[in-house]
Amino acid sequence: MLKRIVLLSSFLMWSGFVFGQGQDYNHPELKWSTIETSHFYIHFHQGTERTARLTAKIAEEIYMPITDLYQYEPDGKIHIIVRDHEDYSNGFAAYYDNKIDFWAPPANFWLRGSHDWLRNLIAHEFSHMISLGAARKMPRQLQAVYLQWFHYETEKRPDVIHGYPDRIVSLPLMGTVIPPWFAEGMAQFQNPGLHYDYWDSHRDMLLRTAVLENRALSMNEMGYFDKNSIGNERVYNQGFAMTLFIAHRYGKDKVRELDRAMKSPLRISFDGAVKQVLGMSQNDLYELWIEWLKKSYTETTVAIRADSSEFQWVEREGVGNYYPRWSPDNRQIAYLSSRGQDYMSQTSLWFADDSTGEKKRIAGGASSAFSFSPDGQNLVYGKRTDRNWQGSHFYDLYTFHLKTKKEKQITKDLRARHPAWSPAGSTIAAVIESDGTSNIVLMSPKGKNIRQITSYQNGEQIFSIQWRDSTTLIYDVLVEDHGRDVASIDTTGNNFQWIIKTEHDDRDPFCAPDGKLYFSSDETGIFNIYQMDMQTKQTRQITNVPGGAFMPAINESGQMVFTVFEAEGYRIARKDTISFFNKTFSAYQSPYEVLAHDADTKKLAVADYNDREIPDYKVRPYRNMFSKLMFLPRVVMDYPGKLKLGTYFYGNDFLDKVSLLGTVAANDQFDLDVFGVFQYKWLYPTLFLESYYQRRHVSDTDSDVMFDLVEVDLGADWRLGDHHTLRTAYIFNMYNAKVEWEDQGQFFEFPYTYHKGNIFQLKWNYKAIPPTLISHIGPTRGRSVTLDYQLTFNRFVSGFVIHPEYSTLVEEYTPYNYDQVMLDWREYLPGPIKDHSLAVRLKAGFIDQPVDSFYNIFAGGLDGLKGYPYYSMEGRKLLHLGLAYRFPVRRNMNLRVLFLDLNHLFLSVYGDIGKAWNEDKLTSTGWRRDVGVQLRLSMVSFYTYPLSLFFDAAYGLDGFTNQGQKYGESWRTYFGVLFDFLD
Repeated sequence: MLKRIVLLSSFLMWSGFVFGQGQDYNHPELKWSTIETSHFYIHFHQGTERTARLTAKIAEEIYMPITDLYQYEPDGKIHIIVRDHEDYSNGFAAYYDNKIDFWAPPANFWLRGSHDWLRNLIAHEFSHMISLGAARKMPRQLQAVYLQWFHYETEKRPDVIHGYPDRIVSLPLMGTVIPPWFAEGMAQFQNPGLHYDYWDSHRDMLLRTAVLENRALSMNEMGYFDKNSIGNERVYNQGFAMTLFIAHRYGKDKVRELDRAMKSPLRISFDGAVKQVLGMSQNDLYELWIEWLKKSYTETTVAIRADSSEFQWVEREGVGNYYPRWSPDNRQIAYLSSRGQDYMSQTSLWFADDSTGEKKRIAGGASSAFSFSPDGQNLVYGKRTDRNWQGSHFYDLYTFHLKTKKEKQITKDLRARHPAWSPAGSTIAAVIESDGTSNIVLMSPKGKNIRQITSYQNGEQIFSIQWRDSTTLIYDVLVEDHGRDVASIDTTGNNFQWIIKTEHDDRDPFCAPDGKLYFSSDETGIFNIYQMDMQTKQTRQITNVPGGAFMPAINESGQMVFTVFEAEGYRIARKDTISFFNKTFSAYQSPYEVLAHDADTKKLAVADYNDREIPDYKVRPYRNMFSKLMFLPRVVMDYPGKLKLGTYFYGNDFLDKVSLLGTVAANDQFDLDVFGVFQYKWLYPTLFLESYYQRRHVSDTDSDVMFDLVEVDLGADWRLGDHHTLRTAYIFNMYNAKVEWEDQGQFFEFPYTYHKGNIFQLKWNYKAIPPTLISHIGPTRGRSVTLDYQLTFNRFVSGFVIHPEYSTLVEEYTPYNYDQVMLDWREYLPGPIKDHSLAVRLKAGFIDQPVDSFYNIFAGGLDGLKGYPYYSMEGRKLLHLGLAYRFPVRRNMNLRVLFLDLNHLFLSVYGDIGKAWNEDKLTSTGWRRDVGVQLRLSMVSFYTYPLSLFFDAAYGLDGFTNQGQKYGESWRTYFGVLFDFLD
């Protein structure tokens, strides 16, 4: 009971707060080192030294330009962690911890152009550190203040102090309040003189199509994420665009002033900052900007829209459709698609029949370019594999036999993708990745005899490869700061030459049966498909679209399939005849070419860099380096009329290998709540030490009773897979009481221990719920299972005897040694209508020996049959079956109330049946039923932090009496505001 309430009131809050900062796997195989510079520590593991040394150089070069822009410097050195133990591309700035964490593999994101990965990423994340630090309202060690409220059921057992919680509210008041559009806008703005990130053709494409198709995010929608891939990227995209607009129209100093204006302690809305700095409301600024965009984009695309390409659609479902390819017999069009998913990265391999248009899913998880074998019997593609024994997920190559429908993995931990089968069928070429650099390898169709034919080693990025003939490969590559070019190399690794090398972004080369090269280029300002004569080098424009055209593939009949970008994503199109456009006629100039390259922006010296020359930094072994201890003060209204003050606290080393997390709170009676957990992650598994302590006072006219409840858990958490965890633990708990009373002017006290417990625990968790926009509020697929076994050795006080030596009363105990098993199984199934779902729950418990009722399992309350109080049903055995039907009342509400953005509102109707009992046999009597409704509201607070509100009304259908109290045949309500929903 102690542990359960503490977890509800404390740990649930924390589980949602530090999202994204922990690592799933400990990776004890990694050996870490450190480079120290004037302003940074760079921590890296073996295999990433090139990236780490270059990171140190870049970080020092950008330090002054960005701190000067915001006139703010951090209060200590920044720690940058370089990782390459996963095929994953991202980075984040933990600006309260003075830490930047990123992965070395460069991002190939469909909605942004190709840029120097390290310079762009480090400048982006460091801009976050500085701009958000400059806007901080409180000292760095105070992230937020928590206002909390806990209410308890009035019904309870006579031997407990309070009923079980039925209202739980944990609301943060954040120390940094910046809308994500402006936070990301500043991070992409960086210092414009750096020229590491700028308004490229992809960014313009995303904004242009949104404006022309009336899909631009509103001002409110720009204020939070929680969208699909297109929507989330528009927060970045429109944020960058609006920040550039502000800097150009009002001066780049206004960017800093807006940031600083949010430092005001009571300012919780960006609207006040805009009024203070720009003299207008945020909505007025938005309308001014959006009207300028509409006028500019409409005027600059008139000619293009009047004479745009004609084509047929092959696939318009899903936000991401890529790499269309004709099958060798020209009967099928194969492509990657996120059809049926919310995110662009959730792709599978699909086929569309050319004659009927029928579509079918071939291979799930495929996520890179793919290739047919020359005989058309097999496909080869890349996808992220399941974890290896070290917990890493790498890209590997798989083949799929189209007749047998069998998939076979042909490489292991090669980090390979974008395969291309040779015309003779004897060789597969692929791109591999290591330390942020790409290279091309050749192998047999079985993944053997792997041979590298390129020797890139300075962060070059290869994106796709094609066979020109049986001895030559053509590929697109980024070797400098921005944009791709097209090159070729032979299978011996010799005869390298540039095929297309221009100031434009030229990509997606395809060698067609007619001997021509087809590719995509932003030569006119908009990506379109071009044809090149390989002999004369003459190029001609094939498509003319207002969005963008990419990834062409041409069959022997001259039919072309390609990808077209519209406002809501990438689609697959088909063009049966090749015709040409005049490039001059279709030329386009973005209105942002002026803003992004403002004549008043002085190009800084560090924008002209040579990253092949890196200083010889001193490298030393990593030693544990700890962040400051962070505090989150708590103001808690607990049991009626009692105000508690306290704080959460946490600290960790910068690799998150050693961490401390806890809370303490007390009221004026010195009632205490204390929780702490220490974790050690240098080994496999994670070792932990948890401690729980509560002190409570109960008074009446005759006496005062103080309870001290203590528990200590020591054990290990084992990560068994992406969805499986196992906890092995030893648990000790001891519950004490002390009675104090006054008799004839004298004070007496009688302390005693009424429970001592020793428990050995095995707890297995399985959770596999595919991520969707609504998986947190109404999952339509997936499963969650918890199986908890405890071997228990308890002693419970049964009376008192006189100690023979000291003549004092001492406890007499009854031992209760038993096995306890608890199962909680939740299954989520799709409903008959989109976004409707069915949640099925089985909860069961079993204690194999008779025990004192103190150790009973309870069936009601917030986590059980809600139509009855927690303590109303109890016994050694439990069975609970639940069924809930959930559906959206309103999605994407786009409603802002004070500091809250309201997003999804769901309604659930549910029913349960269950019982708790002691008898040996399960009988038909004693079953209790309830029905209820639940409202769920997902929100975002202070622009960034998720909040989940629930309200339940449940009715117990069966009336009964237990220990003289009547239960059932009445309504009960529950309420909570947490970072996530309880289930």
